[in-house]
Amino acid sequence: MGSATMASPWRIFWLLVLGLHAVAAAGWWWLAPGGFPVDHLRFWTNRVAPVVVLATVATAVWAARRGRVAVLVTLLAAFPIAWYFAGFSAMRAFPTTFAYAALFTFFCVAVVMNIAVLVPFRDRRDGGGRVRTLVQMAAAAFGALLPLGFRPPVADTHPSPYSMPAEIRRVAPVEGGLKPGLFVHLGDGSASIKAKPLTISVQPLLRFLSRSPDGAPTILVPSRLREGREFRLVGAEAIPGGLDLRYRSDYDAALRVTSADGPIVLEPISFLPKRVWSHLNSFCDVDVSGHRRLSLAFSPCPETRVEVKPMDYPVGRPLRFAFLDATGRFRVVEATSGEKGPFRQLAGGPLARGEPLTITLFDQDAAVARITMDDWSAQLDTQLSPTAGWGAPANAIEFSLAGDEPTSAATIYVTLAGTSVGRGWDCVGHRAGTYRNRMRVEVLGAGS
Repeated sequence: MGSATMASPWRIFWLLVLGLHAVAAAGWWWLAPGGFPVDHLRFWTNRVAPVVVLATVATAVWAARRGRVAVLVTLLAAFPIAWYFAGFSAMRAFPTTFAYAALFTFFCVAVVMNIAVLVPFRDRRDGGGRVRTLVQMAAAAFGALLPLGFRPPVADTHPSPYSMPAEIRRVAPVEGGLKPGLFVHLGDGSASIKAKPLTISVQPLLRFLSRSPDGAPTILVPSRLREGREFRLVGAEAIPGGLDLRYRSDYDAALRVTSADGPIVLEPISFLPKRVWSHLNSFCDVDVSGHRRLSLAFSPCPETRVEVKPMDYPVGRPLRFAFLDATGRFRVVEATSGEKGPFRQLAGGPLARGEPLTITLFDQDAAVARITMDDWSAQLDTQLSPTAGWGAPANAIEFSLAGDEPTSAATIYVTLAGTSVGRGWDCVGHRAGTYRNRMRVEVLGAGS
């Protein structure tokens, strides 16, 4: 900035403020997910808002160098105004996360910048009042609207019509009753299944790993609000050919496991008494070990086998995952780097709402096991994910190896609505209600 514009300490202050705003805006433009349509709020927050900030900073620097004091004062005054209104808007959009302490932080930042405008220019009497008023109104609107652009979409999962089963008020002995090769861990409801040469571990209960009380990005949420209580076993009894289990966290869950002559059936049901906003959650997890080279085939596109490969975070080898979009198209895609888009399609096919999804596990050329999820497609959210962009919705089936070797353990991570894929800590919602995840696991061929 020109030395004739303001005294050296104020000039240094504003160079720092403008530089920080420019770096933050450029970083957000570069890192934030793209590929959103123009009518989506994330297009405006991720692509337009950073450009507005950069243009304002560049014009302020130009005005300072040219001695255009009226223009400079007008633009510098826009920054504290935007911060004032952003603070009030953030508190209204996220009333729990942005309580009065956060509002006070916004207010202090705005006051300091306001003083840095008033003091060095207190003797200036420049014109341009109408233009200045318009710029101030635009700054107020910008500050007020920006936090609203980060609110999560309306929760759009579809709870099932099934009811929670009756309570079990005791933990009775449940040894035996399951077929050989099946073991259920009572503490967390996970099941281990032998499908030689594979060992398949399934965690079927709906779990929320990183949540938000009001939909704010979880990086801003204190850990006491972000982390839910672990499940604890509150009831268990043996049934013919299986087990009936009950769990309690801050919501209730039930799990019935049966293993007669046919497939192993896992039938968990969870009841959410209120809407839950979360960044990371799991409809179910499947861990696979013992393979030589694992690949998956999905029932909407059974002719294509997709190899399970390692991925890197946050950048590097790409994640492979699948999803069901709003048009009823099931797609298996690969990211560009890490779990970031754009996404390249590997396979695809139609999958109607409510239609079961089957995943066949191949070890090299042999089909070893088949996992069918009866309820996933009926309950998932197909709205665009705020973190993924590039047409990917909030639901996902992510799969990758834990290590570099093809024999490394693999994980299949299934969600109805989450934001694990992409950039950021934004949340999406699960509506209140009952969620069922009936799974059938069949051991095939040599694995029998």
